Amino acid sequence: MVAGKYVTARVCGGILGAVGCLFGTSLFGVGAAHAADTVYFAMGGWNCSIGADSVVGCDLTPPAPSMNVLYAGAQMSVPNVPAIVIDSAAMPAHPQWNSNGSHTLPGGNPPLARIESADARAARFSITYAGANCQITYRDVAVCSSMGHGFSQWGPVPQGY
Repeated sequence: MVAGKYVTARVCGGILGAVGCLFGTSLFGVGAAHAADTVYFAMGGWNCSIGADSVVGCDLTPPAPSMNVLYAGAQMSVPNVPAIVIDSAAMPAHPQWNSNGSHTLPGGNPPLARIESADARAARFSITYAGANCQITYRDVAVCSSMGHGFSQWGPVPQGY
């Protein structure tokens, strides 16, 4: 862990056309583990990591039976998804079949610290590092974005875009 390095969680939401921003900060180690140039954290049943190069990925336990990937305007269903990764600005989030637990620390990743907010629609958990962001929304949806792409899960099938 590196003392003094901060992750800033920024959540903005509009209410009746006005935009209100809420800020929360947490130290690495309070909701995330920092090893070398990578941050490790858990979002629900996902063990995730964000590298200094903005690559973000999550190991899914258990693996998802399929994932929908939006590519060139068409949605494709891809079977057997043990991990999801965003590793290129040219490609949408996609399955990572060769992850082999690379987004998980031995013993599992620490959960993100909860963000306390008066705004009922603010994200409940969030981390931003190296230009990538992962959060659990107020609707308990896990969402990650980086390099102009993202992935989420609301329901039984993860979505990559």
